[in-house]
Order: sequence, then C-alpha cells, then structure tokens
Amino acid sequence: MRDKMGWLLLLLLLLPLPAAAAGAPDPRSVEIFDLDCGSPLGRREITLFGNGTVRRREGEPGKEEMGLAELSPDELDGAKRRLAEEDLGEIDVLPHGVEGDWVERCVLRLALAGRPARSFRFGRYDTLPLPLSRVLRVVEDLAGKVGDVKGREHLPEGYEPRPGDRLKRTDGQLFEVISFTADDKGVELWGVDQPLTLYVLRAEMAREFVALVARAHR
Repeated sequence: MRDKMGWLLLLLLLLPLPAAAAGAPDPRSVEIFDLDCGSPLGRREITLFGNGTVRRREGEPGKEEMGLAELSPDELDGAKRRLAEEDLGEIDVLPHGVEGDWVERCVLRLALAGRPARSFRFGRYDTLPLPLSRVLRVVEDLAGKVGDVKGREHLPEGYEPRPGDRLKRTDGQLFEVISFTADDKGVELWGVDQPLTLYVLRAEMAREFVALVARAHR
C-alpha cells in the first residue's frame, strides 16, 4: 500500500503545473490588439488587453489623454470571436493611398490565441482588404465603449452639418463641409490646409471630428 502511495505521489509531482502556476503571462499585460495611429498633429491608440480592458489614448503627441472600459466575459469572447472569423493569412503587401507628411499613418498589431502574431501598416485613407476593414470595425466598436477621454474635444450635442461649417478632425486637420451625398447619408468635406476630399457618413461624424471650429451662416 505504501509503495502504491509513493508511486502516486511521484506521478502527481511529475504532472505539468497549471498554466497560472507555470508562470503564464498576466492577462492584464497581454495585448490582443493594438491600433496606433498618428501624425505630427495628433495620436490615437486603442488597445484590448487579455482581461477585457479597453484602453484609448488620444491627443497631441506626448500629451495624450487616456480612457478605459471593461468588457464583460461575454463581450470579450464575442470580440475575440469576431476577430478570429477574419482570414488575414492572404494579406501581404497593402496598397498605398494618399500620402504626405500630415497624413495619419497607422500600425495594427494583432495577437490571437493559436495564430501567429501579425502587424499591418497603412494610411488613414488607404483602401484596405475587406477582412482587415472588418477587423478595424471591431477595434472601433470597442473604442466606442470607452467614455469621453479626459480633456477630449467633441462636436456639439446633436450636431447637424451645414455647408460651410469648418471642423477639426481627430488628427487636428481642418475640413470644410461642402455638400451631401445623393441619399443624404454622407457628408462631403474638403481639406482647408490639404487638398483632400473626404466623405464621411453622418453617423460617423462624431468619431471623425472633435470640434466645430466655425459655424456656417444660414
């Protein structure tokens, strides 16, 4: 009987330790994704950690303000499932769109369980493959769960654009409202300092622009 107990004790000692006891990384330090976009005028970073914390930092380079949100276990699982549904394996070289010293550049780092870590570099106005665009939609959906970042500017409550309005975008560039799309769901804007035409859905205006600089006269 003693021999059997001795062998059982030895077997238990040889079994692998649970992940937590074996020095598995703290979920609070594991980054599932990190989107970092910036230009000389501003920076915006969105990070999802393994414990479900969403961190958003934005503002002038070196002066970013931060906000946090906590996902429920179901929300975290849902986000990881949406990310895992996209096949990014065929994406190699991304096409380039509008470039320039003041055009925002982004880096997306993605690390999903069971898959090699990937990183993608692109410009704000590049035309991206559909799977990557859907991944960025997940990122933005989670960023929307973070309340107002401390000190963050925002458009007036209930803002409705008018032709002639001048708006400041998240990267600090100024745009003027020119007109609306035929279905009235989109807004056409023209860069005040950069010769750039921009189309933004009305529903996305508050995400793209942070301040009403000048209101057009009726």
